[in-house]
Amino acid sequence: MNEQIGKVTKKIIDILGLEYEQEQPIFIGEANISHMQEKHPEDFKKYGANIEDIIKNPTYLARNKKKKSIEFIKEYKIDNEYVLVAVRVSNNNVHFARTMYIMADEKVKNYFKHNYFYKF
Repeated sequence: MNEQIGKVTKKIIDILGLEYEQEQPIFIGEANISHMQEKHPEDFKKYGANIEDIIKNPTYLARNKKKKSIEFIKEYKIDNEYVLVAVRVSNNNVHFARTMYIMADEKVKNYFKHNYFYKF
């Protein structure tokens, strides 16, 4: 069963320059959770309970145009980690939290270098 865990808000639409006419709900389903647990088990154990907070209170936003996703990134200063939750639109035009993982240091540096991060 799909659960709503956040929204693509007007603020997010404006920051990322999305062509949405209205806010969009973001859901997570069992298949999404299973994917995260299988692909990034240690990251999910550590931050899986924080997915909703990461989407509602990210430190940064980014767009991955190749994968057509909105990236919600939260910086955890205690462990100096950046946790990314990627939200993608399904074939039925529904937004789902698709994956979640701790970003590699090199990827974080690359995002800063190329101004991919948008401060939330």
